[in-house]
This record gives sequence, structure tokens and C-alpha cells, in this order.
Amino acid sequence: MKGPKSGDSTHEAVRKHVNVSNFLPVPAKRALPLPSFSQHLLTWISNHFRDAHPEAFKKDVEALVAMRKEWVEAKAEGHPEIVRGLMRYHAQLAFLSTKFPSDISLQFTYHLPFPPTYSLSPDAPVSLASITFERASVLFNIAALYASMAAAERRAEAEGIKRALGYLTSAAGVLEYLVNNILPTLQSELSSPHAAGYDMSESFLATIKEFVLGEAQECYWQQAVLQGTYKNGLIGKLSMKVSEYYKAAFTSMNGTDYPSSSSFPANWIAHITVKQCHFEAAAQYRLSQEDLEKSRYGEEIARLRVAEGLAKKGLEAGKKGVADSVLSDLKNLQSAVKSSLERAVRDNDLVYVCPIPPANQLPPISGVGMIKISIPTEVSDPIAWLMGGGAGMQALFSALVPYGVHLALSIYDDRKDTLVRELDGKREELDGVAASTLQSLNLPGSIQALERPVGLPPSLLKKAEEVDSAGGVDRIRNLLTEVARLSKANAQSLNEAMDILDQEATENETLLSRQPELQSGRPPSHIANQPLIATAQQYDATIKQASASDGTVRQKWEEWGQLIDILAGGEDAINDYVPSTSSSHNGYSSLPPSVRPIRASLEGLDDRIAHRARLVNEARDIAAADDIRPAVLTEATRLAHGGTGDVKTEWFEDLFGRNLEKYDRIREEMEAEGSEQNALLEQIRGQNESFISERKEDPIVKERERRLQDMDLAYWKWREIVDNAEEGIKFYNSFADMLNQFKGTCTQFLNSRRVDIGQITQQFHNVSFEDHSPSHSQSPTPPQRFVPQPSQQRPPSPPRTLSLAHPSSGQWQSSSDFLPPPPPPPILRSGGIQTQPRSAPPPPAGSTPRRVTRASAAAIRGPIGDAEKNPYSQGTRRGGGGVV
Repeated sequence: MKGPKSGDSTHEAVRKHVNVSNFLPVPAKRALPLPSFSQHLLTWISNHFRDAHPEAFKKDVEALVAMRKEWVEAKAEGHPEIVRGLMRYHAQLAFLSTKFPSDISLQFTYHLPFPPTYSLSPDAPVSLASITFERASVLFNIAALYASMAAAERRAEAEGIKRALGYLTSAAGVLEYLVNNILPTLQSELSSPHAAGYDMSESFLATIKEFVLGEAQECYWQQAVLQGTYKNGLIGKLSMKVSEYYKAAFTSMNGTDYPSSSSFPANWIAHITVKQCHFEAAAQYRLSQEDLEKSRYGEEIARLRVAEGLAKKGLEAGKKGVADSVLSDLKNLQSAVKSSLERAVRDNDLVYVCPIPPANQLPPISGVGMIKISIPTEVSDPIAWLMGGGAGMQALFSALVPYGVHLALSIYDDRKDTLVRELDGKREELDGVAASTLQSLNLPGSIQALERPVGLPPSLLKKAEEVDSAGGVDRIRNLLTEVARLSKANAQSLNEAMDILDQEATENETLLSRQPELQSGRPPSHIANQPLIATAQQYDATIKQASASDGTVRQKWEEWGQLIDILAGGEDAINDYVPSTSSSHNGYSSLPPSVRPIRASLEGLDDRIAHRARLVNEARDIAAADDIRPAVLTEATRLAHGGTGDVKTEWFEDLFGRNLEKYDRIREEMEAEGSEQNALLEQIRGQNESFISERKEDPIVKERERRLQDMDLAYWKWREIVDNAEEGIKFYNSFADMLNQFKGTCTQFLNSRRVDIGQITQQFHNVSFEDHSPSHSQSPTPPQRFVPQPSQQRPPSPPRTLSLAHPSSGQWQSSSDFLPPPPPPPILRSGGIQTQPRSAPPPPAGSTPRRVTRASAAAIRGPIGDAEKNPYSQGTRRGGGGVV
């Protein structure tokens, strides 16, 4: 006996439920308002675009801010006009990225699409100073609105199905573009891979993409069923492909380094499970109808039994909050399968008596995919769409110089400044060699004492005037005071960063003391924050090394401060210090014959020193007038060809090389100075030996010689201490930026751990399904529990500030070797030849200890959940209440 015409029951079920949505809308990310957006952009333009006045771009700023308020900050609703508005805003952001860096120190804040159900801060938003993060969030919302419009579409006729299909393929295309083009850039800007939230991970985005592809394939299946002209075999393959897409969504949840299964609500997991079971069962049912048509009665029964098991499994999973329309579809299929199975078994037992093969011997069903992912042009090429007039508005900030030009100019300026610094460093090195050599020979004091028994040498008076005009001892005191202030501020910044890690450890311990079952799925703080602790130790060692260098400079000042004060006091003060002689050797006629040649050589050495100073000044003058901006703009215009407006810095390498040639002559002359000075110093050494052998020893002359030499050395020490202090200030200023970034990294770590709390706890409530279907069937992969791994920190664009209370801690440890470069050693201008800076050695075991985080102490104390061993589990100011 033949059964009813194949597909009748499912055909009616599809018609019955097309008016009730069985699709899930994808929630959008809710954006927080940016009241300072307008002023921040104007201030940034004022500070970073030297040829642009912010008032000229006030209308552009107002237009961009208005677009964000209208399309981003407003409640997201599924409507084509809202999607178009978001696309226009995204296109403006893409063009804005060619003018501004991603990090303009403005925090863009979004809520997560699925707030964690269990968390210390269940609705905590994610904030990042990144235009790329803003773009990624807008693209996610575009995809979410497309999916929501598809879910709201009435699919009772072909036009409704077609519209829903278009929305879903566009949603998948936007998500694919987001994963492949925007997410890598965003991840490269983050200090932690998950600082942007779980929704900005490849696992989560790929899951949503596979989910909407499953719904899109379901539209093709639905259309084929409604038309009623397709064969059961083809419909079955279309249905199997739907199931494969939903199964791929489960694979994306669990198959990456950072699974996102714990981020989805239980009803989403259950919905995907029901859909996967439903369409695999529908595929088996359709193939059973084909077996019936071809008189394969045993295979028909085997497939119906597989379909029955899948339907039962799907309905069991549907108890976790799945929509009635979805369950009703599956129940109708189950009813059809049951009816067909009863009829098939009865007919086979009474009439056909065919053997029933086991399920694992049935030919597998290969799904037939009909989906072609469509990335909207507005998303895939937003700048071209904007510039071509597709957005219906002009590109904002088009008059600003592209950011790539600014980068190119900064690169050239850095190379130019490096060249000048190298020239100045070479000059200082050669000057130091000359000064240390003369010091070892006791020159020029020994000559000056004989030449001028009364009064002061003109060269010494000239040096005294230079010291006095440059600020004298007051300048050194002010510089050293500033160095001490910056050193203290840097140490305070590092302590504040450590306090943030302390707070995270305290929050973690509070949570685990209340929910000990979370310990197996959440790494303790002393493991999770290992990269941050290692970096903090490196920074701490650098601060200590810098402090040691500061102490060397201060000690030098204490030793030479009195003599420098005399030198800066002018001619009268120096005359009081340097004794006169009553020797009759007044005039050059009574001097030893060797004095004249050595004096000439010393004057020649002074000429060499003055020439090197002139070379450095000439290089500085050239650098000050070296404006490559017009040439870079011309080259950028020529190479850009009026395209996207994006400018690459590598375009200008040849231009840089040609423009730096103007410094070649100065570099060659400075290199030649080394050999010329060495020859002159050798000559002075020989002449000094002759002078020593000819001169007569006189105690009074000897004392005058020593004090004149003291004044000469005081001049070089003054220059040395000033240079050391200025280098220290530059070091501390640059190191302060690194510490501020590190504080931001610690803040991101704290926020990401707070978000992770919700993800980890949620996994204990996610439904997990056993696979009871036959071994051949493609059952859904239940979400696996995620065990987080310690994140690797990367250089960030982090939040700049965070104000936290500083918890006290009595735990201390010694710091290890350090990563950042130490401050340069003091420049030697006398007493030896300057050596190259060396990396500071690791601090010895007995070095000054520093505070550790509570998490590090917890690793020593013992289990966090042990109240007796954990002093932080004894309650808080709220009597056991939460920290946050």
C-alpha cells in the first residue's frame, strides 16, 4: 500500500506557520551617548592639524555628531532607512579613519548584545578609545538589524521570502566583512585579545554568521516546499543543508581559542539545537518518501526511525525557552513521521517483508547549499560609495590632510631629528675625548699658570660667562628638582596600576568565596595576570635603574657644586679662588720654548671643538627649515589617484631619501673630525712631554695650575650635569606615557575579568544535550565548558585614567630583570672616554622589595576558597557584600 502523497503534511505545516515568525532576531549593541564628541573632535583638530582651524570644520563635526545621535545612539529598530543611516555613518567613519588615527583619546562605549546573566556587573558596557571599535560596533548593528528585519518579514508568499532571504544574505555578508577586514585591525589595537568584549571575537561573530546563513537556507527550503513542484530528494538535501548551517554555528561556538558558547543565552542554544534536529529530521523524512516512491521499503522505515529520534531529541531541547512557533513546526513534523512510520511498518510486516538496514548503513544525505553571501557595496567599499554620491551627502573632513600624510611627515621628522641627534652625540663624544685627554695631561691649567701669573686666562673667562648666562647653579637645581618630581610621579603611576590588579584579585577572591564551583572554570588572578605582573616588574626595575642614575648625577652635583658656583660667580669670585704668583716669569720671553707649540695645538683643538659645534648648529638650522610637507602632499595626490583617500607611508621612501641627502656633507665632515682630533691629541701628548721636561717646579705656580684646572673641569662638569638632567627629564616624560598605557591595560584586564565572570557562570546554566540518535546522524554539538587561558598582553590603545581606592597590602617581593630600556648613563665629559649605554643588570636578590598583588600572595598562601588561609575572604566594609 502506498501512503499519502509525499510532503502533504509538511506542506500544510509550512503554510500554517509562515505568518508566525520562527526566526530569532539578533540583538543590537546599545551605544552610550558621547556628549563630548563634538568638542573632542574640534580640540583634536586644533592640536594635531597645524594648517587647519577647528572653526572651519565645525559644520562637519556637527553633522557627524548628529548622525551618531540619530542612527547610533537611538534605539535600534529593524527598518531599511535605519540600516541606510548606519551605513552612511559607517562610511563617514571609514573616511574619517584616513584623516585621524584610531585612538583619539575618546572612549566609545557599547553594551554587549547578550548581557551576562550572572556577573558582578551584569550590564557593564565596554569602552575603548578606538574609532575601529566604533566601526565594528556599527557594522555588527547593521547585521543585527538585517537579521531582525528578516525575522519580522511575513513569509506567506514568494515576495516575503525573497525579502527575508535578501536581508539574511546581507547580514551574513556584513558579518563576513567585519571578521575578515575590521576585526584583525581592532585586535591589533587591543592590549588584551578580549578587551573589546566577547562579541568582538571571531568565535561569536562566526556563530551569528552561520546562524543567519541557516535561516537564509531555510528560506530556500520553505520556498521549495510551498511551490510543491520539487522532488522529495532535492527538498531533503535543501533541508539537510539548513541543519548543517546550524551545526556549523555550534562548531564556531566551541572550535576556536576563545569559545563563545557561554556568551549565548540558554534559549539561543536551545533554539539552534531544535532547528538543527528539525531540519535533519525533515531531510530524513523527505528521503524516506523518496524510498517509498522507489519501493525501498526497508530504507524508508530506517530513515523514518532516525527522523523520529531526531524530532524527539529536538522537542526535549525545546523545553529551554524556545518559541511556540518553532516547537509547533517540529511537532507537526513529528506527527507526520509517526503516521508514516506506523503505516510503513504495517505494510512491510504484512506485504513487503523487506529487511530494515541499520541506521549507520543508510547512504548519507549531502546538503545542497543555495546561499550566496552578499556583502553590500556600502559596507565592502564605503569610501568609494560615499565619494561616488551613493550616500547622498559629501564626505566630511575632506579638507583635512590625510592621516597617512601626517604619519609620513612624522616619520621624516623622526629620521631628521635622529640624524641631528646622532651628529650632536658624535660631537659630544669627541668633546668628551678631548676633555678627558686634556684632564689627564693637566692641560691647559699648567700652561695658563705660567703664561698668566696674575689675572685669569681669556678662555676661562669665556667659559665662566657661558655658565652664568645659561643660568648657572640655579639651572642645575631646577633641573634636578624636576627630575625628582617626575621620578616620583612615575613611581606613583606604577603603584596605581598595581592597585588596579589588587582590586581585580580582591573581586575574584570575593566571587570564588561565594561560588567555589567556579574555580575549575576560571583561572586564579595570579595566573591570569602573569603577563601584567611581569611587565610591572620590568617597569619597576627600570624605575630603580633610573633612580640609581639620578643618584649618580646628584652625587656629581654635590661634589662639584661648590666649584661650579665659583665659576658661575664671575671674574671676582674666580680671582679669589685662583691665587696669583709673584714670579718674575712674566711674559712669553721667559717661558720654556715648548709652551708656544703646545699653546698653538691647544688653540687648534679649540677650533676643532668650535667647528663641530658649528656643524651641529648648521644641521639644526637646516632641519628647522626642512619642510617636506608640500612635496609629500604633491606625491600623495599623484599616487592616490583620487581613490579612497587612504595614504600609505611607504609611498614616500624615495622622497625621504632624496631630501636627507642635504645632510650628507655635514655627516662626512663630522666623521672626519674623529681622525683629525686623534692626530692632534697625539701631537699634544708629545708636546706636553717636552714641556714637562723643560719647566721648573714652583709650589705656588703648581697651586695656581691646579686651581685653574679645577675651574676648567667645573665648566665641563656643569655641562655634563645639565645634559644628564635634561636627558633624565626626557626619559621620565616618555616613560610616563608607557606607564599610562600600562595602567590602561590593567583597567582593560579588570573590565574583561568582570565580563568573564558572567560568561563563566553562565556556562553552568547552558543546556547540554546527549546524542541519542544513531551513530550516522549529524547531531548538534553541545556547547563545551570554556576554560579561559591567561591572555597575552599586547601594546594597546587603552583608557588613560582610572580612579580607584588603594587597598593596603603587606605582601612584598623583589623585582626581576626588566624589559623597557634603562635611562642612558651620564655622559662623561672628563675623566675618561664615554662608553656606549649598557643594559642595566638584573637587581640582586637582596634589592629593595616591592608590593605584589593579592593574587600573587594567594598563590603562596594556598586555596583562595579557604577562609582560614585567605585573609581577604573575611568580609568587606559591607559585612561580606560585593566589592563592586
